[in-house]
Amino acid sequence: MDIPSISQTLADKAASARANSSTTKDAASNLSDNYDNFLLLLTTQLQNQDPLSPMDTAQFTQQLVAFSQVEQQIQSNKNLDKLINLQSSTNAYSAVSFIGTSVAIDSDKVMLADKNSRFDYTIDKTATKATMTIRDKNNQVVMITEADGRAGTHRAQWDGTDVFGNQLADGEYTVAVTYEDAAGKKYTADITSYGVVDSADIEDGAVYLNIGSIRVPMDKVQHISKPEPADS
Repeated sequence: MDIPSISQTLADKAASARANSSTTKDAASNLSDNYDNFLLLLTTQLQNQDPLSPMDTAQFTQQLVAFSQVEQQIQSNKNLDKLINLQSSTNAYSAVSFIGTSVAIDSDKVMLADKNSRFDYTIDKTATKATMTIRDKNNQVVMITEADGRAGTHRAQWDGTDVFGNQLADGEYTVAVTYEDAAGKKYTADITSYGVVDSADIEDGAVYLNIGSIRVPMDKVQHISKPEPADS
């Protein structure tokens, strides 16, 4: 009697365990069931083997080793689950500490609040012409003006008025600064926007900071500080 091959079954379970650690509980249960079945088959085969042609012990030894490897993988995933849960808890406490702080973010999204929006733009090389364009959430141009074309980082503040001098509503806007060099080649400046974090979210263990309607992943944060006084 030949031992039914379960090598592929084991390989599939190992791949599944590696791909999705959230299934470790089910995987451990299934492994236990398969292991019991394997021992039952092995015992039956040993009882019914031909004395003149005994079984090759290498075959079921390899299967036992395969079981052990899958079990180790499942255990590793269990430990990984614990680490992820611990990291999520740590991130939750970390997210609270950001609320109320002033942050600089690598983003062209800016928040207009109380008739004020602050951002920086960086010109890599001296420009013969530089233009700043601000758009609303509907991608409509609300302001277009000349920008400082000197090489370097320039601080800018916008009071929320449009090209006609009308005061716009607080909210999210997009800033773009384009410029040309002496050869007429066009470039786009990097934008750094500033704002105060009013809430934070945790999604899949990662922290996201909210500045009004702007949602920012932590890897976009360049600087964190206490909010500036209102009269500064």
